Amino acid sequence: MKIKNSPILLSILFTLLALVFPIISGAIITVKNINSLSTIYLIHFAAFTCGILVTLWIMKKSKFSLQDFGFRRFKAEAWMVVIVISELIAFFNGLTHKDSFSVQYVFTLLLFVIAVGICEELIFRGLIFKYLSAKGLKIAILGSSILFGIGHLANLASGADLVMTLLQITYAFLFGLVCAEIVTKTKSIIFPIIWHATHDFIAFMTDGEPTVLAVSIYIIHCMVLIGLSIYFWRALFIKKDAMKLKNTESYV
Repeated sequence: MKIKNSPILLSILFTLLALVFPIISGAIITVKNINSLSTIYLIHFAAFTCGILVTLWIMKKSKFSLQDFGFRRFKAEAWMVVIVISELIAFFNGLTHKDSFSVQYVFTLLLFVIAVGICEELIFRGLIFKYLSAKGLKIAILGSSILFGIGHLANLASGADLVMTLLQITYAFLFGLVCAEIVTKTKSIIFPIIWHATHDFIAFMTDGEPTVLAVSIYIIHCMVLIGLSIYFWRALFIKKDAMKLKNTESYV
């Protein structure tokens, strides 16, 4: 079986590709014993920027155009307000790293999250989603989301807590599920990129000790994602299937 003719195998390889860049940057930070947050963010930014370039090169070499991968404009819709409000709720948890706030810190963090948002969305909602679409839209949505969640297992290699990593995997799956549904609905990858980068930026700015409030906000975010995933799934498949069934019955 040739790799290029196997969407599932290709998707697994693309997932491994997504893990290469943070592993390399993490190794550099560990070996050099770097403690400055701004420097850490810059190293990660450089690694993920390389990831973006490699991913764009793969896209250009593929049989698809950049538009096929979701490089299209999107129109503002009402459901976007729900996402914006849910993200802003995180600020109720307060700001973290207050003592280290500086223009340099915020700027380097911004560079880092933008690079992560672009790189991961191009791989998971771009490459993986497009190639899995050959197996059907439902498989593309669920498959890219599962791989996105599994990809966060790499956090264990950096010494992250097992329980927190499992929670991140669950959240990543739900987040990936909604993003994949948005790509299916809008035919554009732009909003997921913006949302991904914004979410990470807010998370870094507000992440602190796992207090009752912090856990409550986390649960609210998950509930919002579950609600959105059901909303989009019904709009994309259940309502369409019902319409097809109704049209078929009208001809009987």
